[in-house]
Amino acid sequence: MKVYLETYGCTLNQADSDIMGGILRHAGFKVVKKAGDADVAVLNTCTVKGRTENRIISRIEKLHWEKKRIVVAGCLSINRKRVRDACPGAVLVHPGAVSFIAEAVRCAADGKAGEFRENAAKEGLPRVFTKPILRVPIQEGCVGNCHFCQTKLARPYLMSYSPGWIRSWVEEGVRKGAKEVQLTGMDSGAYGMDMGTDLVSLLKEVAEMEGEFRVRLGMINPGHAKKMLSGLLDTFEDKKFYKFFHLPVQTGSEKVREEMNRAHSVADFRKVVRGIGERFPDACISTDIIVGYPTETEEDFAKTMELVQEIRPDIVNVSKFASRRGTKAAELGEIPTDEVKRRSTELSALVRRIGAEKNREYGGRGVEVLVLEKGKAGKGEYGTGKGGRGENWKGRTNNYKQVCILGKAKIGERMRARITGSNHGSLFGKRI
Repeated sequence: MKVYLETYGCTLNQADSDIMGGILRHAGFKVVKKAGDADVAVLNTCTVKGRTENRIISRIEKLHWEKKRIVVAGCLSINRKRVRDACPGAVLVHPGAVSFIAEAVRCAADGKAGEFRENAAKEGLPRVFTKPILRVPIQEGCVGNCHFCQTKLARPYLMSYSPGWIRSWVEEGVRKGAKEVQLTGMDSGAYGMDMGTDLVSLLKEVAEMEGEFRVRLGMINPGHAKKMLSGLLDTFEDKKFYKFFHLPVQTGSEKVREEMNRAHSVADFRKVVRGIGERFPDACISTDIIVGYPTETEEDFAKTMELVQEIRPDIVNVSKFASRRGTKAAELGEIPTDEVKRRSTELSALVRRIGAEKNREYGGRGVEVLVLEKGKAGKGEYGTGKGGRGENWKGRTNNYKQVCILGKAKIGERMRARITGSNHGSLFGKRI
């Protein structure tokens, strides 16, 4: 039987797809690259944003209209009514039931509208790996209860994976050619709280592993980062770790932060970012901000703008608030759409300006780059005025800045490049 696997959302979801792909192949299914070639289509879905949900529902409706058998896995499975409205025969696989994906595919192939809700461990399951990037889930669920978050409903319980299993996964991947290891979770900072250990202890184990590879740590909520900051920064001194920190603040207003029920303060975020900057001046700071939360006033939004201007993060994932079914925030009224759009546009413009200014500081600098994929270049991006002629590659600096490189290279190679241009999101350079 031929199966098509399509993935939406975060790195944790992508890691789940790696596991599903491994299980399906182990069970004797052929995983194909096009939905049209498959007997069953598996969509591993995301429910963080309403816009993403709408896009996935449209995709489900299209596949159903094409008479495709469908399995809907991932976080959108909690919205079973909307999924079933789009495709009455869809088989649902909740995030904790990934190990049952082969049974779900067989169920779909037989025309049965099943649902798999088990909360089963994923340790030791088959998985696929396409070098040079290895995705390793270290935990899922969290210990927070943010009023806007529907993902918490889909992955309600903190479940950390054992250090031994994580170590074996990383070691296996490195033996197979992994050059970048992405340690991922719903909130990496909560790792180990359910099993008597912590994130810093895990990272120290990873740092001791043999092999030439870089580690990108996933999102840490500022409250957790504050408690472990000294140990975290000590561990990040190791050259294996990208100097990259994803710390979602969501708002610059303490009032709105409290109304969101976020388990940290804006002051915590400031303290963590300041501590990182003192130890690693070139560290790349990424954060998330929700614009237009129902209780956000113009004064609250101004505080968010002030925070971004003060911190000057390298990356800001700006999201317009969208009511998510089953959450506390869904019980609140909504700010007019035009006003939310205005605030989002204003913040996004500031983010792009700061990103462009910070990236311009790299002009003329020589950097080490880990080459991760073949790329394409547009006109003038490399500072030549002639566009990207010859071979073009994409890679990451030691602080996880994306670099588009002109020159000969190969996947997984470390090389030196001279930065010749930039925009708000990327650096451009030539091999030295």
